[in-house]
Amino acid sequence: MYRKLFSSVLIGAGASLMLAAASASALTASQTVEREVVVKNPDGTQTVKRQPADKVIPGEKVVYSLHYYNEQEKPAENIVLVMPIPEQIKYIDGSAERADVKTEYSVDGGKTFATRDKLMVRLADGRLVPARAEDITSIRWTVEKPVAPKEKGVLLFAGRLK
Repeated sequence: MYRKLFSSVLIGAGASLMLAAASASALTASQTVEREVVVKNPDGTQTVKRQPADKVIPGEKVVYSLHYYNEQEKPAENIVLVMPIPEQIKYIDGSAERADVKTEYSVDGGKTFATRDKLMVRLADGRLVPARAEDITSIRWTVEKPVAPKEKGVLLFAGRLK
């Protein structure tokens, strides 16, 4: 069984997450969805490569990449990028973390966010427990330094098709 995969991206400035907010108005973003495949080299070694995720089977690893670019002649600041995780994807823990970006997660479809160590879910009996990777529904990245004019970057996360 093959499935087509997609997601959407919100670009915002500050905590408001407004699409095309003032500082982010010249920041463009595009998304790629690729699957990872193991390729056997002529010398017998193996290499992991990414290919377009035109067809993906359950269990395959999929990488969602968010490419951003500052088209302005001045730095873009307070950049916040949010990417929902498609329902058919199980997030791979730790795959969204970046050194110079604050990464937060949501378990309620993007209504609230917390760092991974503080992310909790409420069970049917009312108890709060740490969220599992499969509970995560959205990722929010806050780019902590200004994005220089004509600078580009990539944020990504990986998951497995359920």
